[in-house]
Amino acid sequence: MAESTAKPDAAPAEFDRRDFLRILAMAGGAVGIASVAWPLVDALNPGATGEAQARPVITVSDIAENTAKTVQWAGLPILIRRLTDKQIADATVVAMTDLPDPAEISSRVAPGNGHFVVVVGLNTGTPCQLEGNTPSDPRGHYDGWVCPCDGSEYDVLGRVRSGPAKRNLAIPRFTFINKDQIQLG
Repeated sequence: MAESTAKPDAAPAEFDRRDFLRILAMAGGAVGIASVAWPLVDALNPGATGEAQARPVITVSDIAENTAKTVQWAGLPILIRRLTDKQIADATVVAMTDLPDPAEISSRVAPGNGHFVVVVGLNTGTPCQLEGNTPSDPRGHYDGWVCPCDGSEYDVLGRVRSGPAKRNLAIPRFTFINKDQIQLG
């Protein structure tokens, strides 16, 4: 009988080396892809300046009763108004059937501080910036805002009261940080 010169243990060792090299190559490739992808993804995150612009902090303690402050946020005029007790009382007696877009006062004032109204200052009928938000600049019949483009009128809560507009002014995302400041976004 002739003996074979091949060793039976040689074949499995060859496969083990090949498998090890394949796993090593895949692991090296994964590390290489991660080392390139991580800086690219990190570069897409906003920096501190971008974060501050995206979520600005607005001081509201300097707004006197029955006056408003207008700030720009995300390309939109944001109107922040401090109401008087009389304005709040007058707004609560308005019949919901008299409003084109019925809204209770509790849904229109700032949560936790019922004397502030925060709305987007663009007419909901036409994208036109509203006018009149101070006692020295009264506009319309409802002590609120008027659209110079189509004549729509909004009350002090930003509820549409007359004109072609059919929806109330939008309320942006905001939170009270403390009694003196709000943060948009």
